Amino acid sequence: MVSDPYEVLGVRQGASEAEIKEAYRNLVKKYHPDKYQGNPLAGLAEEKLREVNEAYEMLSGGNGSVAGASGAGFSGATYGGNYGKSASGQGQFRDVRIALDSNNLALAQQLLITSPVRDAEWFFLSGVLSVKRGFIEDGIANLQQARRLDPNNPEYAQVYQQVSSAGNIYRTRSDAYGYDSDGAGLGNALCCAAIPYCCCC
Repeated sequence: MVSDPYEVLGVRQGASEAEIKEAYRNLVKKYHPDKYQGNPLAGLAEEKLREVNEAYEMLSGGNGSVAGASGAGFSGATYGGNYGKSASGQGQFRDVRIALDSNNLALAQQLLITSPVRDAEWFFLSGVLSVKRGFIEDGIANLQQARRLDPNNPEYAQVYQQVSSAGNIYRTRSDAYGYDSDGAGLGNALCCAAIPYCCCC
């Protein structure tokens, strides 16, 4: 449990919503798992990223808007509707869908990590969680795996198509907008421009 979310994010108490979001975005980029693949510091970076996400959720009240200010949080209206009531949300992953629907990303992540099952639903929900956290490439990979495991699921197909299309648009225009073509800015660009799962803006 994070004791001082302001300290974790490196901002002063009473920092503005914009300052908190900027600090969060910078730290997510710094500790992103893609930067540490095959690196002995991967575990430390993962733990730091977990702390950063937890601190941001504490300050945003878990809804994507900092310190109670109004902002765009996750609605669940796109990408298959309300997760808690989805037909495929029954059973063991129902609580994960409810956590995603209420934008409780820490709980959703914990439930997914501790689940021994790695079926299509697990990969789908992991993909949605990754997209919400701004890790678009990881999200696309997990959504793609969900589709491979359950190719006839229309919800998986719809979400995969929406996320990958938005990702392709970003990649095509990345240089024009000043983002790295390796996708480092993809999460923020998509989060802020095209995807209603935004938890960082």
